Amino acid sequence: MTAKYLIAATVLSLTAGPFTSAQAYSLEGPTWAGKKATFDFLVAGEPSAAFSTALNRSLVIWNEKSAFKWTPVRKQTNPCVQSGPGGAALRTTACGEAFGSGVLGITMFSYNQANHFIHAGTVFNSRANFTIYNGPLRASPDFRRVAIHEMGHALGMGHENNTNIPAIMQPFISDTDRPTADDLRGIRAMYGQP
Repeated sequence: MTAKYLIAATVLSLTAGPFTSAQAYSLEGPTWAGKKATFDFLVAGEPSAAFSTALNRSLVIWNEKSAFKWTPVRKQTNPCVQSGPGGAALRTTACGEAFGSGVLGITMFSYNQANHFIHAGTVFNSRANFTIYNGPLRASPDFRRVAIHEMGHALGMGHENNTNIPAIMQPFISDTDRPTADDLRGIRAMYGQP
């Protein structure tokens, strides 16, 4: 039996996106001002440089999908701070809070009164036996697809509202390893066409 892993995000504000039988994306609410932000792709605590490469690739994948652009930086930024460049880490806790059972990653964010993000940070569960691969889901969770999902949260995407629609933003990891048509409708609703 394959374990079912939850991909989670801390939601500070949630606004549901349009819902029809053909689309079920949801949006968190805030967006990045100017359709751009920096994100540190060096994963603190990673066992190999492959994790940082996979996180950087997830930023590039989202850059190709809308008018929003991540600027990748190499600083080892703390994902748990409240402002400044975004960053990521592999840790046993999510900024001091325990990961729930089966949770692979959590994205935290803060935003201002204009409803614009001022920070987003992701903590990946270091107790997950992550590997990196393409294609169908294997016994160990794929770090890259979890990173793509979490960077979707850092952009303002919520979890998919309909479990029957394939999407990288589904709350559970699956065979989907890239953003799908519904993910693209969501990101473009916030930031426009590429």
